Amino acid sequence: MTLLTENSLPDIEGIRFPSYRREEITPGIIHLGVGNFHRAHQAVYIDELLSIDPNWGIVGVSMRSAQTRDRLKPQNFLFTVREREDDQQTGRVIGAILDILVLNEDQQEILSLASGDQISVITLTVTENGYCHTSSGDLDSTHPEIKHDLANPDNPKSVPGLLVAMLRARMRAGGAPMTILSCDNLAGNGEITQSVVTQLAGLKEPELARWITNNVAFPNSMVDRIVPRTSDSDIKDYSSLGITDLGLINTEVFKQWVIEDRFFGQTPNWKSSGVLLVSQVRPFEIMKLQFLNATHTALSYLGLLCGLSYIHEVMEDGLLRAFARNLMDKEITPVAATPDGIDLDAYKKSIMTRFSNNAIAYSTAQVATNGSLKLPERIFPALKAHLENGHAPPRLCMVIAAWLVCISDAKLSGQFSDPILPVSMKESCQGQTELIGDLALNEMLTNKLDVLVQAIREKGCREVLLSL
Repeated sequence: MTLLTENSLPDIEGIRFPSYRREEITPGIIHLGVGNFHRAHQAVYIDELLSIDPNWGIVGVSMRSAQTRDRLKPQNFLFTVREREDDQQTGRVIGAILDILVLNEDQQEILSLASGDQISVITLTVTENGYCHTSSGDLDSTHPEIKHDLANPDNPKSVPGLLVAMLRARMRAGGAPMTILSCDNLAGNGEITQSVVTQLAGLKEPELARWITNNVAFPNSMVDRIVPRTSDSDIKDYSSLGITDLGLINTEVFKQWVIEDRFFGQTPNWKSSGVLLVSQVRPFEIMKLQFLNATHTALSYLGLLCGLSYIHEVMEDGLLRAFARNLMDKEITPVAATPDGIDLDAYKKSIMTRFSNNAIAYSTAQVATNGSLKLPERIFPALKAHLENGHAPPRLCMVIAAWLVCISDAKLSGQFSDPILPVSMKESCQGQTELIGDLALNEMLTNKLDVLVQAIREKGCREVLLSL
């Protein structure tokens, strides 16, 4: 079996590969967090524009592990993105990533690269908890990694700490203005990035904080694409083409990237690769969070409780499928705002279609990960709007109850990770502020949750859903 490399590209049939000469590509972007989502999303957009402008190659940075670097380096950092929809599929080899550095091995090289004017954009996908922020979006100065970085600013461990170190190196080198672009599913992701970076810099280096304010743009962005984990069986299946690709990624056909049109320094011609530049990202962000992300999260916990392993299996269950549609139609739509010109019915239909795609094996446990960080953005806003109107919406309450049961059940919570874990059954029953924040002060809600949690534990999830 031939390994996917630059030399083996001519032997591959039936898939698309880079139309540009990789030796002519120079790095213009540093990306923190080179996981599957980045490689199936931002790297694909950048790959599109490299045939027009070769100055935007990506150098990835792994914050924790050398695993991705070690897997992709023998392949010259090439990998295949395979778009799948039911029984249809197309593949393309992505060549946008030129190198991957590992923080604890290549720190000086990372800082040196960031200090030079060749790099003018830093992007990041580090998950919600990578920003070390509080619920208000400020820097969490009590976070262990932030404490470490304050004591060891030249040897950072956290994402904010590394960004500050990179910007410090750039300031000292007299570097040009630049843009830092968060691509995580986090409301106001640019604002939060700016907040934690500027605050961390300001704690010990007010001059650096001022330089960041004047020389670094932090636009908000919204990203959308379903990217499940790649399994060994996926790689084996792909090898039927005669090529082994250890970096293979399966994803859906749909992809979207919306960026606030606010940059400093040189930036790619985003529009040429299909990025939507807008004056305000927030309306798009809210729509995605409150419809797509909220429903995805809801189905993950309900699916776990019903013993279903994948989101497409949840959608094959008539009771759960009806719950998803009714959640959007009856409880989210009445209180949600959408961008001008959006056909909301078509958008909701597309969500149902995407979740039903049986070629994308997105596990319920993967979607359930970090629920304590996701629920406040995805579920709580619509729930609060109903509560303010004197109504405890049954389906939104059911989502919270399902989450409480999952995080307090050792077998279920062992399938996913969440910074709030472990949680005892007693804690979930109390609905304390550590779990649901100020919602715990609403007696109408807590009474409803008590009933639902008890019913799920006694009767099972399906019986409770039938009663809604």
